[in-house]
Amino acid sequence: MKLLFNLLAFTALIFTTAANADISENSLAPQKEANFAQNYLDRFMQRDFDYVMSLIDTEVAGTISPEKLEEMHGYLPSGKLLSTELIGSQVKVINDNWEGSFTFEYHFEDGWALASAYMIRTEGKISIAGFSVYNTPDSQKELNRFSLSNKPLGHYLVLTMAIIFPVFILVTLVTCIRTPVQKRKWLWILFILFSVGAIKLNWTTGAYHIKLFSFQLFGGGAVSASEHAPLILTAGFPLGAIIFWFKRRSLIGQKKKTQKSQTELKESDNSV
Repeated sequence: MKLLFNLLAFTALIFTTAANADISENSLAPQKEANFAQNYLDRFMQRDFDYVMSLIDTEVAGTISPEKLEEMHGYLPSGKLLSTELIGSQVKVINDNWEGSFTFEYHFEDGWALASAYMIRTEGKISIAGFSVYNTPDSQKELNRFSLSNKPLGHYLVLTMAIIFPVFILVTLVTCIRTPVQKRKWLWILFILFSVGAIKLNWTTGAYHIKLFSFQLFGGGAVSASEHAPLILTAGFPLGAIIFWFKRRSLIGQKKKTQKSQTELKESDNSV
C-alpha cells in the first residue's frame, strides 16, 4: 500500500509539472534576434513603412506594398499601446542557415493584438521573410485559461480518460508487482506502463487528433507550452493493464502449479 501511495504521488507530481510547464520564451529566446523582431514590429506600429520595406527579403518583397501595410495596420486596435510581451519563439538552424519566428502580444487601450515576424539570416545579415498582424478578443492568457464551464461533452470525456487511465495503470502496476508471476515479470510491467494509441485534445479550440500507433507513458497527460498557450490533453488506451487483469488469475495459477510441482519433486527426492 505504501508503494501505491508513493507511485500516485510521483505521478501527480509529473502531471502537475507538465500541466504547469511554462517555457518562458523571454528567457529561452535569443535576445538579440528577439529585440530585432520587436523593434521591427514596433516600427510597423508607428507606420514607419519605409523602414519596414527596407528589411523585407528580396524573394517576398514583390508581395508587399505600402497599401498592403496600411491595410494590415488597420487590423490593430485603437488607443494607446499599454504593453508588449514576447509570448512565442521558434528558432531553427540547419548548417549555416538560420531561421527564427517571434510572436508578440500587444495590449492597447481598446483591445489586444498579436504580431509575428519570421526572419532569416544570410551571410550575417537578418532580413524579414514575412510577418503577420491580427487582433484578438482578449489576451492569450485569458483565451487559453483552463475552465470547466461551457465545454462540450467530448472535452469532459477526454479529461476523464486523461485522469482515470493513469490511475488505473498505476493500480495495475502495483498489483502486478505484488502478483506472483512465474517469469519475465518485467515484460508485464513494461506492457502495463505504456498505453496504446492516443487522442490529443486542444482544450481551448476543441481540435483533436487520434493516433493509432502511439505509446503513452502512464496512459495520459496534460501539458501547456506556456501560460499563453492552450492546454493539450492526451489519453491513451491502457491495453496492457486490461490484459493483465484478464490474465492475472492464470498467471497466479501457473506460479502455484510450478511451486507445487517443485514441492512434489523435492519431496520425491527426499523420500528416495
